[in-house]
Amino acid sequence: TIFKTLVLAILFAITFYGILNRGIFSAELWLPVAVAILGLVFITLFITDYFAGTPRIVWVLLGLLVVLVAVKGLSLTWSIAQTETVQELLRSSMYLAAFALAAASLSSQRLVGPFIDGMSLVAGAVAGHGVLHKTNPVDYPANSTDGVRVGSTVEYPNTAAVVLGMGIALGLGRMTQLRNPFSRGLYAALILVLSVVLYTTFSRGGMLALVAGLVVLFAVSGRRLQMFVNLLLVSGPLLWLVWSVQGLETFFGSVCDESLAAADGSAFQTDLVIAALATFVLQLAYAFLMGRYELAPALQRTLGIAAVVAVLAGVGYVGYVVLGEQRGSDEVLGAFTREVEDTEEVRGRLSSLSSNSRATYWRLAWDEWKERPLTGTGAGTFSYTWLENRPGFGGVRQVHNVFLEQGTETGIVAFLALSGFAVILSGYAAWAALRATGERKVLLAGLTGAVVVYLTSSALEWHWYIPASTIYFFVLAGVTVRLAARTDQSSPDEAPK
Repeated sequence: TIFKTLVLAILFAITFYGILNRGIFSAELWLPVAVAILGLVFITLFITDYFAGTPRIVWVLLGLLVVLVAVKGLSLTWSIAQTETVQELLRSSMYLAAFALAAASLSSQRLVGPFIDGMSLVAGAVAGHGVLHKTNPVDYPANSTDGVRVGSTVEYPNTAAVVLGMGIALGLGRMTQLRNPFSRGLYAALILVLSVVLYTTFSRGGMLALVAGLVVLFAVSGRRLQMFVNLLLVSGPLLWLVWSVQGLETFFGSVCDESLAAADGSAFQTDLVIAALATFVLQLAYAFLMGRYELAPALQRTLGIAAVVAVLAGVGYVGYVVLGEQRGSDEVLGAFTREVEDTEEVRGRLSSLSSNSRATYWRLAWDEWKERPLTGTGAGTFSYTWLENRPGFGGVRQVHNVFLEQGTETGIVAFLALSGFAVILSGYAAWAALRATGERKVLLAGLTGAVVVYLTSSALEWHWYIPASTIYFFVLAGVTVRLAARTDQSSPDEAPK
């Protein structure tokens, strides 16, 4: 048990290191990490019964990942670029190993809470670095291509957004499970910071993925009203903070005046501190009142109805704003296939329906897959497919859809393996959360929501090739499915005597 806890801590440390070190994007950064994780698996093979208690569902999911890795290995025999295929084989093997270790190393349900705290801290590090980009833009200029959107430590805004989204889902579940008012207040402040930095990424896919994760979180959680109030108490200061930054010119466009950037950064820092303190105090007061008083059933139903109405009104307003920005029905229908967003500033991305060339990538990948449905072109080779068939002179290395990418690069078997992994993982976790009770239900709901955030975003992005974010996901996924596979509220070593 001690050794398993140590392995889980090592996985957390590796994830933290990767997130802080440019997402370990380049091969020279992630290859040593791959060697470390694969070496850790090799060591555990010599530990007696290390994998003996692994649930059947974990073996099913591991089997699907093994099929995925095996097909990528076989694709070396027909790949059009073997160097890229070898790298993708090692990358995928690293993810498989991280999932296997995480699933086998959760030896007690008591570790789930501290584990979520640690993973929330990782997301908090991404948010903290993002805050530096906006509060001190002179020393920490935005590291995105437009010089405005926040890419944080992973240096890609959309991947930063998905890590922040997973952190929000984890934090909301964990905060609802906690009873200590001070701890709940700290989590509320953390969620506020994660949310405002998510806004500064201006990632529509990241925000959409977060919405999907929150829908699943609320659907499978047993404390929906309390969770909604928690979210509402964060949303008030958050909306005020977002409204207050609308007048800061450097937030939405690149400027050369360093004094103006510094002034805007200082103003944002002040507003952020005020909003965080307000969130902390509101949650502290709510937690104190919740511990002393209990709502009557009639009032609970009324608040529940009001919550549903508020959510529907918010969704309706957002839809109205987005559709209102599209000029005419013909442009609404063709907006998704538009090459780039037709906006004057980065803020306009949020109301744009353009796929930003993704529709072109997907169409080309689909056409190539139809030519080689069983084998594909070889793992990691889409960049060559693009060079051969691209409509212009732009370059791209990934499909921006990890599931379609498996099909066009390694054929139908790999596509079914990864898609089956995603469907079974999320479905099983959601089903287990619905059947669970007590604190396990809330924790499992938060983990399931975080898993859904990543999987949803991966249908629009290439997080797979930014290893730190994907290791983060697979470690979460391993702990999630292991917790979901427990059939009772207590783990075997915690059962009453």
